[in-house]
Amino acid sequence: MEIRKNKITVIIAIIIAVYMLIFLYVPLKSNCGQLTGQWQSDTNLQMNIGIFIIFIVLSGLRLKKSINNREFLLPLFVLVVFLFFMNTLYFNSAVISACSGTVLSDNWWNALNWIKNNTAECSVVATYWDPGHFITGIAKRSVVFDGATQGSTRSVPALENRSGMFIEQHEHGINRVLIYENGNVTTARIQDIATTLFTTNETLAVEILKNYKKEGCDEMYYIASSDLIGKSQWWTYFSTWNPLNAPNFGQRYNYAIVNLESARPILEQNAIAYYYTLSQNTGFVIYESNNTLRPFLQQQGQILRVEKLAYFDAQGNGQTVIDRGADIKGLLWLDPSRQVVLFVPPELEESLFTKMFLFNGAGLEKFEYVNGWAGEVKLFRVKFE
Repeated sequence: MEIRKNKITVIIAIIIAVYMLIFLYVPLKSNCGQLTGQWQSDTNLQMNIGIFIIFIVLSGLRLKKSINNREFLLPLFVLVVFLFFMNTLYFNSAVISACSGTVLSDNWWNALNWIKNNTAECSVVATYWDPGHFITGIAKRSVVFDGATQGSTRSVPALENRSGMFIEQHEHGINRVLIYENGNVTTARIQDIATTLFTTNETLAVEILKNYKKEGCDEMYYIASSDLIGKSQWWTYFSTWNPLNAPNFGQRYNYAIVNLESARPILEQNAIAYYYTLSQNTGFVIYESNNTLRPFLQQQGQILRVEKLAYFDAQGNGQTVIDRGADIKGLLWLDPSRQVVLFVPPELEESLFTKMFLFNGAGLEKFEYVNGWAGEVKLFRVKFE
């Protein structure tokens, strides 16, 4: 039994096509907040109602023998397949598309285009591997490594006549694994860059980075970006990684980002207390009185002094409060908006990344601040001389 091409079947095909196009189009024009589980349930109900109405119409036409069995069953089969497709594939894809956002922020886009237009073509941009492909693709500059080469190594002529594996140890448990063979020394790119982030030693960082310069070109730049705060557990792990220290091959250190919960006046002390909650019974408290700030950790009913607080005064000048006898060692960095504090453990406090990202490289001699984009991306020039 064939499907006939007549006025009735053409109208049925048009109705089904319009039905499917409507439900394919609606998710594309919805934002992330609208694409909830309730929205999907409501849309499913609407689709089922539409299929039921089409079924009633087709049944009436079949009873009147205006359409044959195949012309009755085929549209229903197409609608069932469409409903299955929408629920198993399309809705999930629509949510991912609407809620994932752009891969790059405007700050990264502007930074990469600035690098392309304002640095030498031979220059190399050093940072962790994540933005590597964007740097090569948008900024058109070489990188130390990217997502495809994060497991690769770098071999350069050795200065010592050695053979085999040697482990060079530095502060905070940093280990540099060096493989000497055939007059060359080989290192892992991920450990090299992780070490430049974690070390407090500028000379060591520059010695590592000079192996990645292009021949005949001394221009190299370094990116310190906000995403590396959350990734500190990885770059500290790889910089301290030692194949001989099984099963815990490396150490992980983390920054703690804490949002402001409330700011409450303390009238009897003529002060304001800013509360940054870590958990139900733990959080940082900063007391402000007579233009002086004091940091504390409130824990299980105890008030513990924090050793250091870095903040910006009303004039925008950086200030540091130090209490050497404090109970909690480390640095509490207060965002200028006072909406966020960042706790920096002692191991990370003097790291090059901390100095570059939180303090724009203040006090550094071999990493010169060049430009920044809304506090998310900061660019430094590496000074080899």
